[in-house]
Amino acid sequence: MKAGIIQRFGGPEVLRIEEVGRPRPEPGEVLIRLRAAGLNRADLLVREGRFAERSTQQPLPMILGVEGAGEIAELGAGVSTRQVGQRVVVLPMLTCGTCGECEAGRVSECAALRIVGEHVDGTYAEYLAVPARNAIPVPDGAVLSYEELAVGIVGYMTAWHMLRTRGALSKEETVLVVGAGSGMGTAAVRLAKALGARVIATSGTDEKCAKLREIGADEVVNYRAVPDYPEVVKELTGGRGVDLVHDTVGGATFQKSIDALRHGGRLIGMGSHTGRVAEVQLVSIHRKEIDIRGAHTAHLGEIREFLPLLADGSLRPVIDSVHPLAEAVTAQQRLISDDRFGKVVLTIG
Repeated sequence: MKAGIIQRFGGPEVLRIEEVGRPRPEPGEVLIRLRAAGLNRADLLVREGRFAERSTQQPLPMILGVEGAGEIAELGAGVSTRQVGQRVVVLPMLTCGTCGECEAGRVSECAALRIVGEHVDGTYAEYLAVPARNAIPVPDGAVLSYEELAVGIVGYMTAWHMLRTRGALSKEETVLVVGAGSGMGTAAVRLAKALGARVIATSGTDEKCAKLREIGADEVVNYRAVPDYPEVVKELTGGRGVDLVHDTVGGATFQKSIDALRHGGRLIGMGSHTGRVAEVQLVSIHRKEIDIRGAHTAHLGEIREFLPLLADGSLRPVIDSVHPLAEAVTAQQRLISDDRFGKVVLTIG
């Protein structure tokens, strides 16, 4: 089969499309014929050798890719909950399946958690073998394409976990989505609006700011034109500040996210592509009694909650561009383009 694989760490040039052996499903697994794969910032960190959990990373050579969708091509021994030909989305969190956290559906809390495309081979490939529970069936009648399905599950499950579960966002609250032009950011904007919140977003170009308004943002601030955007956010909230900040940017925005919050506000952080270390003014946390919460992936129950909205088109991922697997290098370069808006997708086969 064809796959996007790295033999060494480095720049885009180390990613090659090569013929590799087709995996075979072990007992309890299914073999997925992948039709699309979503690109993720984690793909770049893994390729460059900067993955935060490198000590547990899949040894090289390695196939990249966290997100994907396709149909089941083969069942491993003992699998009775899935069918050949069934359309599925890859759930990238691989767990033990037997601990108390797994049995309760809190898969992101499993001590044995591994991620497809980080700790094992990923979705830049024609085929992928995963445990049957990691092949999420697409609801009958779903209107989304394979490309939309491939990039919808991770973005929306993470946004749901951040906004609803960790952030406890309620109707009529105001949320600030930092760096909202990304795939994760656009998902957060659409989800927050669906939940009835007022949405303020930041992005780095006027063109992306306009597009954010088109997908539902009530107010948008160009952070390059207005570096001190927390002051603008306060003006937009009558001097109060927002109830919740959704921040997937990291070190470059962490203090500004705190500054944009009201007294007693909540900061939900996930992601660190602008830096894993942030310099924080502790007094800004203490005096305003800020609640800082981390987030990582999602729970199975959350996926069941939003999947019907994704399947019927109520929530749709924003797609920037679609590329064939053979152009995976071009796709990764597009991922880091300043004018990229939404998700970058690979079509496979």
